Amino acid sequence: MNAPLTGIRVIEFCRGAAGAYCGMLLADMGADVIMVDDPVDDISNEFQSTISESAQVGLRRNKRSVALDLLTLEGRSLAQTLVRGADVVIECLPPGTLAHAGLTYDALSTVQPHLVYVSISAFGQDGPRSVPQPGVPALEALRGMLGVAPSGAEPPRDLPIADLAAGLYAAFSVSAALVAAKQQGVGVHIDVPMLGATLAIAALRAGDAGAEAAHRAGLVPAAAMAGAEAGNAAQTDAEVSTRARQRRVLADAAGHGKVSPLAVPLSAPLSDGDERFGGPSAPWPTFRARDGYFGMDLDAQTHWEAICALVHRVDLLDDPRFGSARERARHQAALRDVLEAVFVLEDRDAWLARLVAVGVPCTEISTYSRVLSDPQVAHMGWVRPMVLPSGETTHTIVSPVRLNGQSPVTRLDPPAPGAHTGAIIAELDADLGAEFGASERPVHISVRTSTS
Repeated sequence: MNAPLTGIRVIEFCRGAAGAYCGMLLADMGADVIMVDDPVDDISNEFQSTISESAQVGLRRNKRSVALDLLTLEGRSLAQTLVRGADVVIECLPPGTLAHAGLTYDALSTVQPHLVYVSISAFGQDGPRSVPQPGVPALEALRGMLGVAPSGAEPPRDLPIADLAAGLYAAFSVSAALVAAKQQGVGVHIDVPMLGATLAIAALRAGDAGAEAAHRAGLVPAAAMAGAEAGNAAQTDAEVSTRARQRRVLADAAGHGKVSPLAVPLSAPLSDGDERFGGPSAPWPTFRARDGYFGMDLDAQTHWEAICALVHRVDLLDDPRFGSARERARHQAALRDVLEAVFVLEDRDAWLARLVAVGVPCTEISTYSRVLSDPQVAHMGWVRPMVLPSGETTHTIVSPVRLNGQSPVTRLDPPAPGAHTGAIIAELDADLGAEFGASERPVHISVRTSTS
């Protein structure tokens, strides 16, 4: 049997793991995925990094590569020729990046009406956060997920959830769109924001804060919040403080939260309670400031040099424990102690502002409630009302994917068990459907299987 996507040509313009992950999933299903790489001299050196030795290079499996300089007329012309024979384009770049090369969906779809074009970005193609901000990377899309550590552990874990969630949503959406393109001959532009994908897969956990966020976004009247506010008022400051101390004690006892799990070297032994989520580098560990946690990029050498200068510890550049991303990963506990000794002296926002000013990608570690009340969430309309079978109205996080700028329609609210039994059986047998549909009692259908 041929792989499902055999014969499908995919062109990948990606500088982020989410797009590369989407392309890998399609390639695994048989698509001919061609990556457009930069023809830069240090590309071979880049692949010697600890990240590339593990996860990042793995995302290139089953693909082919072409090096094109899109800043040149020749490179743009070759890219446009390459795309003309494609069924799918994946781009994971800041919104508008490919416009100068004439490689936007609007430009390409006029000559390729069947084209399926997926754009993956941190926050989406429009809205208050869609404009790239220096030093504020796609990882900020993780801030709600990072704000909740397992078992109350602190600081939050550094999981690549945004990349994986967005890549999965993108690959699924592309596969569905290819079916429609084959049947109707019409393609689509798919917008996949990492922030929305992260919230969507965490909907059950984020739902605790959904009502408050929806209220702040003007989606529900203030009266609907009365019960929740009353419950919150019952929690005294002493109780909150006690729980916070308990979380810290549990974290210390379990060994959780001391360093980023992604920074655990592959050869390092695991202590009780440790979990391994990634490779041997140290990207995006979290650090404690005076009033909270924040994450920053420690993998790039230029960023490490800027951080050392910022904390007035240029002597660390000569410390062999921190000389490379690999060594910083191996000595991450010592690294944390050295940097946090400085970071705890001031508030998180002050450090974030300084890091941004010197070009170090960084992000706050927030909570679900703060993320859900973010203006970008309201702009995208991700929090929407939903009627339960009981008749009560609650709120849910809907699909983060947009098709040609429109979110999928929620056609049905969650049904009570068996609510459509009569209608569905009628589709199979009209007489049986009439019988079941006329019944005022719940219909129970038992399906027995035989092991003989």
